Amino acid sequence: MNVRYTTSIETINWKEVSDIFKAVGWGERLSEQVKLSFERSSFKRFAYISDELVGVGRTVDDGYYYGWIVDLAVLPKYQRNGIGSQILGELENDLKPFLTTMLTAAPGKSSFYEKLGWHKQRSAYIWPRSEEQIRSFSEHG
Repeated sequence: MNVRYTTSIETINWKEVSDIFKAVGWGERLSEQVKLSFERSSFKRFAYISDELVGVGRTVDDGYYYGWIVDLAVLPKYQRNGIGSQILGELENDLKPFLTTMLTAAPGKSSFYEKLGWHKQRSAYIWPRSEEQIRSFSEHG
């Protein structure tokens, strides 16, 4: 499988990015908001097979102390082919200068990160914006 990775946002079809998020079960995200979030992110990666966008990832950070890997998603039909691992590794490398690198795993995806050397935090909290966030991200859900 020939996968091409890029950091460029110049030719991204933001509807395709939104479609990836929907395909992995993250719900509907408006293309324009997705575009703005990636434009404001320090580091981003896009994975293509031929001309099909199959995976994405990005970071948010404060420029020195904390960097978070967020929105790592691969179309379900291409998962388990190393694409997510490659995107994750490249973003980890981008964040090496930061003192701390963290991420929030999507529900059910903890083992993916743990097998790649990530460690679960003792305490992390969310200020829920909805009942769905409580169900998805907290022990009380």
